[in-house]
Amino acid sequence: MSTSKSQASSSVRVIVTKDVPAENQQEWLKLAHQLSMETWKEDGCISYNFVRNHQKKNRFVIVEEWESQSHLEAHFQTPHFQKLVPLMDSMSHTADLDVCSDALTISREECSLATTSASSFALGDNRRKRNGRILVLFDTATGSTQDMATLIAEGAQLLDRIDVRIRVVPGEYTSWEDPSIPRDKVYPFASFSDLYWADGVAVGSPTNLGCMSYRMKKFWDDFSQSGGWGRVDGKIGTAFTSQGGHGGGGELVNMAIKTVLMNCGYAVFGITDYVGFKDTMHYGAAVAKKPRDEVDKMKCRRQGLRLAEFVAYYINGRDEAHPMHTKTFDFDHWGFPGIPPRSADMDALKERNSMPHVSLLKTQNNTAAIAARRKKQALIFTKMIDYVHDSTPAMAAWVLTKVHEMGWDGIVSEDSDLINSKSKIAEFDMIIFLNNSGDIFQETDGLLSHIQAGKGVLGVHAAIASFLNDKDESGATIMEPTSDIFERIFGSHFQNHPPVQTGTVIIDHLNAGKLAPLLSTLPAKFTHHDEFFNFTLNVAHDQHNGKGDDGKGEIKVIAWADASSYEGSLMGEKHPIVWYREMGENMAPVFYCALGHFSHFYNGMGPSHVATLLETGLRFCSRSC
Repeated sequence: MSTSKSQASSSVRVIVTKDVPAENQQEWLKLAHQLSMETWKEDGCISYNFVRNHQKKNRFVIVEEWESQSHLEAHFQTPHFQKLVPLMDSMSHTADLDVCSDALTISREECSLATTSASSFALGDNRRKRNGRILVLFDTATGSTQDMATLIAEGAQLLDRIDVRIRVVPGEYTSWEDPSIPRDKVYPFASFSDLYWADGVAVGSPTNLGCMSYRMKKFWDDFSQSGGWGRVDGKIGTAFTSQGGHGGGGELVNMAIKTVLMNCGYAVFGITDYVGFKDTMHYGAAVAKKPRDEVDKMKCRRQGLRLAEFVAYYINGRDEAHPMHTKTFDFDHWGFPGIPPRSADMDALKERNSMPHVSLLKTQNNTAAIAARRKKQALIFTKMIDYVHDSTPAMAAWVLTKVHEMGWDGIVSEDSDLINSKSKIAEFDMIIFLNNSGDIFQETDGLLSHIQAGKGVLGVHAAIASFLNDKDESGATIMEPTSDIFERIFGSHFQNHPPVQTGTVIIDHLNAGKLAPLLSTLPAKFTHHDEFFNFTLNVAHDQHNGKGDDGKGEIKVIAWADASSYEGSLMGEKHPIVWYREMGENMAPVFYCALGHFSHFYNGMGPSHVATLLETGLRFCSRSC
């Protein structure tokens, strides 16, 4: 769903131009990173980007967009703004500051409706920049379903950047209830605006004669007849119920609630998780009376977490929230298929079902043990001797931001000694080669030792155009490598490329393996304008299948260029452009993406397909997928 004209015209843009002396830039960017990480979490923040001037290396521009002036003013009052901005101002000069609104309201969708995929519409939606919104809607007569609603909300908030409302449906008192106690004493009455606000809903009802309650059914009937039917399509829903005893019809109620949700256009889902050896919630949590048992509480929390994952992944576009990350965590903890054994300790089960989402365990200091660990280090290596790509600064800034989001530290450097020296390269857990050219380092033993230790290597675009026997800014000349180091690591080496042009990229979702969840937002095919490289070896062929010195590391291609869609391919029908492998006894993750020539792939001004592929590579090479 694209942003409407009325929304676009009411948004506020802020453009701040800052001059930062060279000696202050490292500290200033560190503060900028902290500010950006917190600002993106604010409700109403559509975009918040730091970019750097190509010609004036001391000049940075902050480009912001907010849903409204009130959201911008609220941003000024946040603790992170009041703490960090004065510090940043003290080491920089504000050259210009503009607060703007749209002069034109033409959208990209209006200009290219016929050729823009549904995926592109979703990726442009500002819902990806704000918190996910969950409504827990319930009816209760004895308080049982209300207690479940509270636990489901707790589970949803185990994932960060999720806003939750708990609401009770209005209606007349039943014979079970004391009329002197207001029904909205604990939680407010629901209104139809709550349904419009929410990205996902968890709907809970007592089991009344095998059906949902009269008040819950009436609420949805009234919503439909008020004009709500057909206006909540694309949202996500789940159901829960309390029943008089086991086998009391709870699952019938959950299916009845889901039938109503589907009729209104909600997407509903099942849950394969087990919170105990024999305790699951395939159709939604169904609890006998109040959720007093720890297992019942765990079922409710897990259902709330799963709804939050679906909202965060499918509505907000957060790859790290895909439910398979939780499933994989359980596989690793309990063994396949992730069901706790009979012997599982109750304290261990309780701990598992009350801990923050697995993505937070990987990126935040949630325990003293995690806090004590050394932050992992990434080297973003940008040395260019021959051809210099203008897009490299934007690419490096984007990669550094993503590295920080993963909870890592990173440095951007052109210092060859960091690769040549075995002691220095040993300090890094991941090496990222960006748009390199020329003989960028001399010693290879340290890099090979890095891989033998099981550490990741990522190559982007011209990275494997280093070590060539000729120079040609046009890229048309067929060249040969002067070193085999990148063929040994990535399986192939740059040879040449035809002129920049538009072609078709094919995503091989079936061959993506463990990377499939991270790539699921990409369409099977998309049109792309870029440099399409030719290589010395075709990694798709068996004889060039990336077999390293140890005979291991079969390459999996996840993106192909359709050679018939552009001119100049020398690779045959199967023209790989993005691939990955695991090398050596310690399965070092290696990823290469040949796409990414232009700056607009990294500054938010162009299509996001390249960014999605590169973030997939970063998470693979950091072992966080």
